[in-house]
Amino acid sequence: MLAVTVGYWLSSPAETLPIIGHVHEFTLTNQLGAPVTRVSLADKVHVFNIIFSRCPTQCHILSHQMAQVQRGSPDGVALWSLTADPEYDTPAVLARYGADHGANPAVWQFLTGPKREVYRFASADLLFSVMENANPKSTRLDELFIHSADFVLVDRQGRLRAVVHGEEPHADRKVLKYVRALLRE
Repeated sequence: MLAVTVGYWLSSPAETLPIIGHVHEFTLTNQLGAPVTRVSLADKVHVFNIIFSRCPTQCHILSHQMAQVQRGSPDGVALWSLTADPEYDTPAVLARYGADHGANPAVWQFLTGPKREVYRFASADLLFSVMENANPKSTRLDELFIHSADFVLVDRQGRLRAVVHGEEPHADRKVLKYVRALLRE
C-alpha cells in the first residue's frame, strides 16, 4: 500500500498555477535610484507587495512577511515592494525603510516613481487596489492610503500567476510554496 501511495505521489503532476495576467512595460525607480523596467524582470520569479513607509500598522506586517520570504527564497527569486505614497517615499526614504526591515538590495527592492505610473502598474498589471484616502480631514497615518494586503507572484515570462492575501495564516509559507512551483517550470 505504501509503495502505491508513494508511486502515485511521485507521478502526480506538480501544482500548476494559472496565468492571471501579464506585466506590461513600466519604468519605476528603486531605493538605490536606479531605473527598473519590465526587462528587469527577465529570468527570475518575482514576489510583489505594496506598502508605504509612514504606515504604522499593516505595512510593517507585510514587510515582516516579505523579510520571511527573503530568508526562505532560493536563488532565482526577486522581491519588490511598491510604495502607495510615491510623493513621500523617495529612494532615500525607501532605502532606510528597507534597511530597517532587513532587506538585501540584491534580492528585495523598493519601487517608487511618478504616482500615476506607480498606481497604473500596481492596479493594471499586478491587480492591487491602491488609492489615496479621499477624506481630507483624516490625519491618521494608517488612513493616508488604502491598498491591498496581498503578495503577487510573477513568473520568468512576466505573467501574473498567483495572489496570496497577507492576512492568511502562514502567508509567507504559501508564497514560498508558489515560488518553488514557479521555479520548477
